[in-house]
Amino acid sequence: MARTVISNGNLVMPRIGVIKADLVLDQGKILSITSDTSQVEADQRIDAEDKFVFPGVIDCHTHFGMGSKETDYATESVSALVGGVTTVISYELQSTPYEDTFESWRAHAQSQSFVDFGFHYGMVTDQQINSFEVYCKDQGVSSFKFFMNFRGEEGAYLGLLGIDDGVMYDLFKKAGMMPSTVVAVHPENIEVVWRKRKEIEESGRNDLRAWDECRPDFVEAENIRRAMYFAEFTGAKLYIPHISCGMGLNEALEYRKRYKKIFLETCPHYLTHFSNDPLEEKGKVNPPLRSSEDAKVLWQGLIDGSIDVVASDHVPRTLDKKRGGIWKASAGFPGCATILPVLLSEGYHKRGLSLERISELVTYNPAKIFNLSDKKGNISVGLDADLTIVDLNREELISSAKLQSNAGYSLYEGWTVKGWVEQTLVRGDLVMKEGRLVKDRPQGCYLMR
Repeated sequence: MARTVISNGNLVMPRIGVIKADLVLDQGKILSITSDTSQVEADQRIDAEDKFVFPGVIDCHTHFGMGSKETDYATESVSALVGGVTTVISYELQSTPYEDTFESWRAHAQSQSFVDFGFHYGMVTDQQINSFEVYCKDQGVSSFKFFMNFRGEEGAYLGLLGIDDGVMYDLFKKAGMMPSTVVAVHPENIEVVWRKRKEIEESGRNDLRAWDECRPDFVEAENIRRAMYFAEFTGAKLYIPHISCGMGLNEALEYRKRYKKIFLETCPHYLTHFSNDPLEEKGKVNPPLRSSEDAKVLWQGLIDGSIDVVASDHVPRTLDKKRGGIWKASAGFPGCATILPVLLSEGYHKRGLSLERISELVTYNPAKIFNLSDKKGNISVGLDADLTIVDLNREELISSAKLQSNAGYSLYEGWTVKGWVEQTLVRGDLVMKEGRLVKDRPQGCYLMR
């Protein structure tokens, strides 16, 4: 690989601050951080004067394959690069053993992806749980997801069997015996949702707020509480993704006073969009969009350090899957490319969220929680040279064409954001510049964790 020098940049260092320095990159790694590279021989020089250099963003909550199993890694990894994302971890879901599919999935993704990638496994059967150690040691998968809402026929549309708390207990018990692993849960008490949905749907409602009302905040908060109790009892490390409401966050923070191995994630759409927005089916997601008051609580959690991670929950389903009314439309939407622009514009510029805190939320903490900190998540000598060069004051009008997701739409369509990614490097290789791929073939690698 070519030796690259990035000069005159403002390096955004998680938990440290912003420092003015040059970077020397060699063999895909950060070779040195120095004040002067004028005498360094380099094949490529990038002048980052007046720009801010972040570690490459790690989007640890994606669903590549839910748009197209054949092409998602090709299209969505390009969209990721537009937003400065250099690593994705995607949730894989099936009822059959992952031993049967791992090698083909990895080879397929690696043949298409322009960013590095890893897998989380959704665990729904005893057979899968019995293979827990195999997934960790042989496949490098150290994070697992349990959908607390997939009871009865709720997961049938994905080919998943109904589960119960006994399955969750066995999974947590396994994770508790392997402290490097982490279990994520989708927390919604679906048995309450079923009753509330029947009542609201039969009343004739067909609006986005109805989706929020049939899956209210307390069903999320109750399941969060139950998952934390299971984690404490078994000693497992617990990750709670896509916290959408103040009630859920407050439950988690209260419990974390007595059990520390709990990590919390929210998503940009819960910070910026609400159930009374005129989005209709396009805004359908689980958990639902909530209120502006919930968003205020979540923003405060980002500012004060309560929330650990911001990730996208990127689902690249196309618009034709979002039609048919609120009760029939598919849940989820794309968001990988807009994580960093939204946090810069809405967080840093509008709310005073510091740059180092943003970097902690989208690089340092995801790497630490998901066993990537020996490779990713910081600007440090010896780590992979995954870097995102940002013009902090550049204003950009967001369009789906600019974001390049195959989904073809964005909740942020028409928004003007302040703070935009200009260049993205993956392991020292300049891959995206001004929204254009500068490499003609995928170079993403699978990450053993």
